[in-house]
Amino acid sequence: MIILLTVSPLATLATSVLAAGANALSIVTQGPVLLLIARTGLLAALATLWAIILGLPPAWILTRTDLPGRRVLLAVAVLPLAIPPYIGALTYITLLGPVGWVNTTAQALGAGGPIANIYGLWGGIFVLGLFTYPYILLMAGSALQGSDPALEEAARAVGLGSIATFRRVTLPLLRPSLLAGALLVFLYALSDFGAVSLLRVDTFTTEIFHQLNTRFDQRNAAVLSGVLVLITAGVLIAQRATLGRRSYVQRRSGVRPPTVYPLGRWKLPALCCTYIVLGGSVFLPVALLLYQTGSLMTLLQTLVSGYHFLWNSLWTATVAATAASGLGLFVAYLAQRRQGPVGLLLTSATQLGYAVPGTVLGLSLILLYNAYLPWVYGTAAMVIIGYLLRFLPQAVQGSTAALVQVDAHLEEAARSLGRSAWQALREVTLPLIRPGIAAGWMLVFISSMKELAATLLLRPAGFDTLPVRIWIASIEVDYAGAAATSLILIAITAVPLFLMTRRDATLSRIE
Repeated sequence: MIILLTVSPLATLATSVLAAGANALSIVTQGPVLLLIARTGLLAALATLWAIILGLPPAWILTRTDLPGRRVLLAVAVLPLAIPPYIGALTYITLLGPVGWVNTTAQALGAGGPIANIYGLWGGIFVLGLFTYPYILLMAGSALQGSDPALEEAARAVGLGSIATFRRVTLPLLRPSLLAGALLVFLYALSDFGAVSLLRVDTFTTEIFHQLNTRFDQRNAAVLSGVLVLITAGVLIAQRATLGRRSYVQRRSGVRPPTVYPLGRWKLPALCCTYIVLGGSVFLPVALLLYQTGSLMTLLQTLVSGYHFLWNSLWTATVAATAASGLGLFVAYLAQRRQGPVGLLLTSATQLGYAVPGTVLGLSLILLYNAYLPWVYGTAAMVIIGYLLRFLPQAVQGSTAALVQVDAHLEEAARSLGRSAWQALREVTLPLIRPGIAAGWMLVFISSMKELAATLLLRPAGFDTLPVRIWIASIEVDYAGAAATSLILIAITAVPLFLMTRRDATLSRIE
């Protein structure tokens, strides 16, 4: 059932592409489509590079130095994960748009015209990198905390300086983590719709949405979606091949915590570097949203008048997260405890949703359910199914990470005492892996609350969520309403993110 649920939408999309026949090839080889491929690839590549530039220095500063307040700063540094890039785009349009604060101030001081313009490709790169760098920070920070200090000590013992040690020892060991974080950023940039649409960057996702909602051309949309799926698959294959050619195993485990370097006279530059990144991605956007909202009364009025939008977001995200947690536990348990082709097949099938952009997944579900399950099409169930397929890998990863730390012999011991397999799972394993399941649930909940592209395509008429209302208010230039709704969304998604960060910090102190 899980394989049917995850594979059937893409199989329907592939059927639609094949049905286009020779027309599909003519569409793909047209100049505008080739330009679209180049622009989308350039956007994703440069946004990934920008995220690495923003995320790697704070990762090292906050995990390997004696910077004051680094634990608090590390918790703040992951908050951009609670701020969707389309909200970040909204705030920077207010600041750097043609009639934004910077340009109006410059013209008031005598400038002949606009001196900054956030719209376009470079604005998309700036915003996407600025609000996805926590993927790099978390991946690289985790690797830095788990590295063996003896390797760096040996490098310094043979005369290498700090920079040479980082370049020749630390950085190569970080490569798998950096590639994993870069892959997440690259795939996000490929699949983003909200930020690039607000910043007027033509990419595959905006063109697919345009074909569906303006031209009502499902054939062209299906062909473009097929191209985007092939690009995504190519990126995943290249990443796996890159890691597969090398070994990154440390010959001994880190029995000691990694070395913490005293900053000395570099303390002020390190603080400035960290606060510049946090200011651009957290402090400034939130301050701009608060200013645009105007007053607490406006925020309360938005909350009261749009409570049904909030309710739609909450209940769909909750149902999707709960269903994903149950299915994710099932898939992870089969893969870890019943190792074989079935578990591997299920794990691979669940990864499809995360690798497919929201617009492509939305179109695939429309084609599938409109043709074979019309009573489901046009209902809120479509939104929940979209969330479930899109973010099921997060629940699987959460359960898998918890299961690999639980010795299978514990279940065998319970069964030797007369417990059935289900009783052993319920009484022994589940209590031990509950934190991992909870983390997966919260990740799916946060992602579902923020999802825009799939929601726009799959929602029934009149069924709006908080992201949809933000997007509509932005299109209608109602920046006060968009800002107030954005603050509500950020506040809700920040709560589970804070709980996850606090739990991880507690575990690290215990260890």
